[in-house]
Amino acid sequence: MNESMLLSQIIKALYPWVHLYRANVGTVKTDKGYRFSTGLPKGFSDLFGTLPADKSKTGCATPVFIECKTDGGTLRPEQEKFLAAEKANGSIVGVAYTVEQAVNLIRPHLR
Repeated sequence: MNESMLLSQIIKALYPWVHLYRANVGTVKTDKGYRFSTGLPKGFSDLFGTLPADKSKTGCATPVFIECKTDGGTLRPEQEKFLAAEKANGSIVGVAYTVEQAVNLIRPHLR
């Protein structure tokens, strides 16, 4: 399975609990030949969203960041740094090589 298929399957599998969005970035070449990067900072996770607020606790939604990898894929240093910073801020973060791993990342946080 390629990474794009994995991303789509994870979004569908987690939809009942968390609405995830795919982070799309890229480089664009202008008509004058200049290149510039669009989108998000280096290391930003493939999928992001929020777990709905638990009204009995803080009342705030919890951010979710999932980096998706296929077999043999490893985190780049920028991705490790991003995930560590988000985890320190209280976000749910993880790396998923399978849909099951993504579901298991979210499951402990469901009420």
